[in-house]
Amino acid sequence: MSTLKLNFVAVSDRGLVRGNNEDSAYAGPHLLLLADGMGGHAAGEVASQLMVQHMEHLDRDPGDADILALLGAAADDANASIKASISKHPEQEGMGTTLTALMFNGVQLGLIHVGDSRGYRLRGGELTQITVDDTFVQSLVEQGKLNAEDVSSHPQKSLILKAYTGRPVEPHLELIDAHAGDRYLLCSDGLSDPVTHSTIETTLGEGSPAEAAQRLVELALRSGGPDNITVVVADVIDTDDPESPDVPTAPAMAGALVQAEDPTHPDTSASRAAKLVRPQNKTSTSETRATHDTPEPDDDEEDHQRRSAWPIVIGVLLVALLGLGGMWWYDNAKQSSYFVTANDADEIIIEQGFQTSVFGRDLHEPVQKVCINDENQIRLVDTGSVPNDCQLFTVSDLPDSTRERVDNLGSGSYAEVTEQVNRLAEDALPVCVDEAAAEDAQAAEDADNEGADAEPETPAEACREVK
Repeated sequence: MSTLKLNFVAVSDRGLVRGNNEDSAYAGPHLLLLADGMGGHAAGEVASQLMVQHMEHLDRDPGDADILALLGAAADDANASIKASISKHPEQEGMGTTLTALMFNGVQLGLIHVGDSRGYRLRGGELTQITVDDTFVQSLVEQGKLNAEDVSSHPQKSLILKAYTGRPVEPHLELIDAHAGDRYLLCSDGLSDPVTHSTIETTLGEGSPAEAAQRLVELALRSGGPDNITVVVADVIDTDDPESPDVPTAPAMAGALVQAEDPTHPDTSASRAAKLVRPQNKTSTSETRATHDTPEPDDDEEDHQRRSAWPIVIGVLLVALLGLGGMWWYDNAKQSSYFVTANDADEIIIEQGFQTSVFGRDLHEPVQKVCINDENQIRLVDTGSVPNDCQLFTVSDLPDSTRERVDNLGSGSYAEVTEQVNRLAEDALPVCVDEAAAEDAQAAEDADNEGADAEPETPAEACREVK
């Protein structure tokens, strides 16, 4: 029986837009892991680091242990740590992280996955995605409401339905047989969003894991680098093969886990646009003057006109650049900003965009409604396709003291506003008792307490009705 081992590497880049790196990656002989943090204000990188710190102890030979159980338990521990950190530091409210990890026992790989980071396997030149995105657009694909090829251009492509935020979450767990020659890729959406599947397939198959990983990062940067870019690449190696390369024994870490200067980015239009425009050194007045002692009036006037035209040209170019930059900023900010509100039907909804209007035009649009069950647990659904079993969450389902909070929660990331909805659901009124059962109970109470005055419960004030 052949002896299989992993030849691995982890690489990360902040990208051309983000101010910090919230991704964390780990690669070792028995564990490959990628966590994409979210939440901003340094909270996203805290969440991703906590995930790695609570799972890196799995980088050892598990023997005959259940690797899926080990993965699930370690992720739950990390989630509990995220919850504890939020409780201790309220400013971290809304932070969370994705998780895509593979644990290797020499024969099989155990997969755990939550969120929109991705896992791929390259076998025989064919790239297969081994994870399913926990996103709103992927749910539309599975329902047959959206074509898979339209996912990358959908305005809600960044809406994540599941992440480790300190609240209970059910991960996807799966066993995968290991085969010599397979190459695995774990990546954040900073790679999978701007770079196509076919390009990833071609590039991943070229060179060593380190060469392929670096090339993938460069491709994402050349495509604009709009997000943190993190990749983990690992080959399954048959060490009994005399031509097999030496495999590393020390783990590799990348992203928020390490403090390192960003590498030099490729000289592309995207990287140049990401830098601040620095004014050129002004030419001295003496250098712009004519060299003739007695210039002709016409020549002097022509030279003056040329000089006076340059500021106009530069001004027009600067205005155009500022306009393009403003349009890019507006679109990017609108796509990543959400808030909770109530519509005209009193239903609690999530809107995307800015919570304002300009010249009578709203800069936001509703994207999801909220279903709530008998146990005050919520489910988010597309505004245009509410399932029949959905009990819509309305303002009247809340006690009077909480209702006015709905329109004053403030905007934030998608993770932050879903956490706001969860907190509202926790404050929801209890479900009203079944009317027939209530009448029977009232009759029994009346029989035991004849003559006693009893006022009926008012559903709108004490409980919420379920249709």
